[in-house]
Amino acid sequence: MANDIAFLAEYADGAPSRSALELAAGAAELAEQSGGEPVALAYGPGAADAAALGAAGAARAVVLGDAAAPAITCAGAAAAALSEIAPMAVLAPATPNGRDLAAALIGLLNVPGFGPVRAVRVEDGRVRSEQATLQGTVITVSEPADGAPQPAVVLVLPSTFTPREGGSGKATVTPAKAGDAGPFGAARVVESHPADAKVANLEEASIIVAGGRGVGSADGFATLEELAAALGGAVGASRAAADAGWVPYQLQIGQTGKVVKPALYVGCGISGAIQHRVGMQTAENVLAINKDPDAPIGEFADLFVVGDLFAIVPKLTAEIRRRKGT
Repeated sequence: MANDIAFLAEYADGAPSRSALELAAGAAELAEQSGGEPVALAYGPGAADAAALGAAGAARAVVLGDAAAPAITCAGAAAAALSEIAPMAVLAPATPNGRDLAAALIGLLNVPGFGPVRAVRVEDGRVRSEQATLQGTVITVSEPADGAPQPAVVLVLPSTFTPREGGSGKATVTPAKAGDAGPFGAARVVESHPADAKVANLEEASIIVAGGRGVGSADGFATLEELAAALGGAVGASRAAADAGWVPYQLQIGQTGKVVKPALYVGCGISGAIQHRVGMQTAENVLAINKDPDAPIGEFADLFVVGDLFAIVPKLTAEIRRRKGT
């Protein structure tokens, strides 16, 4: 229906990914505003069990495929399903697979695309999304132009929506209709290099401890890794730290790195230049530790601690472990 909200639900290792659960909750929220239904487009190993997405918020689910093939091979089936469902919008996760599928759908369906966005809502029958522009100094609200074809494809940043907990119910599941796989159907994985565990889920981390030039060396990041482990979070970095070779580039956060939205962001030895701020400004809480009392990060941090991170962070780690009894 024209008021439905579809979303891409990626499965891995037999279970829905974190992004699938987030978008299920988001689609349900937007469907309440639009008067339609949230519809999942499930793909990946385990997607055949997409009925379980009902507990996460989906009313219906279309299974595009449950094989361990590249996600992009589902683009043709996804485009056909969306043509039949005719929703007003499809939410895509801002993950590597989500970006690939979103771009393919925009091209195959010739529809407008937005994102990555930090917020989405339905107002006056229109899908409106918020996106940081001009290096994060301006937040723009965008919507499809009058007469634009549907659905609008919206690339959604991690943690924009919160997964539902304790839900019940099952989604009605239908398999995607057989059809032309399109130009992406022949895609194959030629070579694979699994990401190191410490960089695999940075964009989905609810707690991030990030280091900048002030960390001083690769060895200095060991102190941050201990704090991140105590908090149950992940380690990130500024471009300066990545350029220096202290951490892999996959940990870089900012304008030319990853965009994150954790519940807690701990910036250690990071000045907070606008290029870095673009990547983490939507964090719910920001704690900054820096020797420089005039560091720009102090202007937007919720708590700014002026001091030597190597004197502060180990004590903070020890106190957290003491309170957790570990």
